[in-house]
Amino acid sequence: MEVQNDEVIQAVFTATDEAKERALEILQGRTSSPSAPDESPILLRMGEAAELLNVSRATLWRVIKAGRLEKVELYPGSYRLRRSDILDLVKGDRHAD
Repeated sequence: MEVQNDEVIQAVFTATDEAKERALEILQGRTSSPSAPDESPILLRMGEAAELLNVSRATLWRVIKAGRLEKVELYPGSYRLRRSDILDLVKGDRHAD
């Protein structure tokens, strides 16, 4: 299928912000195609969460202490963060109370 530049430009101007974000992630190789199932874990280890946010673990703990993210305790001393909470924080949907 050959796509014309005018069609691409028109699609960009009429797409929702969510669709634009998803398309940009795919074009930049940061995610798989839309037809691939979401294989991302629901809960992330602290190191994974810090890497996803591109911050140090110390900074991540400061964000948690400030109430911007809520940790999930699996068992004493073992914590995880919800991927959805992290993505909401990045989008600006989560605010400290």
